[in-house]
Amino acid sequence: MKWKIKILNNLNDFKKVYRVFSEPPYNEKYTDEELENIFIEYQEKGYMYGSYIDEKCVGLIALERGAKSDQPVKFQDEDVMYLADIAVLNNYRRKGLGNQLMLYAVMQSKLLGYKKLYMRTLKNGSMSYGIALRIGFKQIPNTFQSVERERINGKTETMQNIFLEIDLKNLNKEALRQGINMLNYSKGNEIGG
Repeated sequence: MKWKIKILNNLNDFKKVYRVFSEPPYNEKYTDEELENIFIEYQEKGYMYGSYIDEKCVGLIALERGAKSDQPVKFQDEDVMYLADIAVLNNYRRKGLGNQLMLYAVMQSKLLGYKKLYMRTLKNGSMSYGIALRIGFKQIPNTFQSVERERINGKTETMQNIFLEIDLKNLNKEALRQGINMLNYSKGNEIGG
């Protein structure tokens, strides 16, 4: 399967992929207006990239500049990038697209001059958690956040999140190569496309 990653600036592509969070296992509720606001925020505060197969957007990754003020993370310097979201359509999961998007986020953040990339995730039930660890992310000790999300059934649930980071400043080709090899080994896919 051949795919390419490019800047995502089409609202409809974004909505189509982001709605994966309204499906199991996430079941999060989003209105069209909320999705438009998320899209605008990502455009204003950072970068969005889509994974395309035959010009069809099947995955996305969103990066925001700086640490988010509503999160309990503290960094010494301000050269920090936040990996805000990663999503892949259900029919395209387990084919290496999430791996590719995560690696792209790491490389792009380093190319843009950021010293650290961090993310918030669930330790259990998150597809991005395992990918991040294999690439070289480490859990930020003693840093947790409870987040409430409205589900499609109308109920609100609280999720316990952890934070992971990767040191881009000291990331070298060999460390990235090890991460890529681990992803290849774990998924049986070639990285690239």
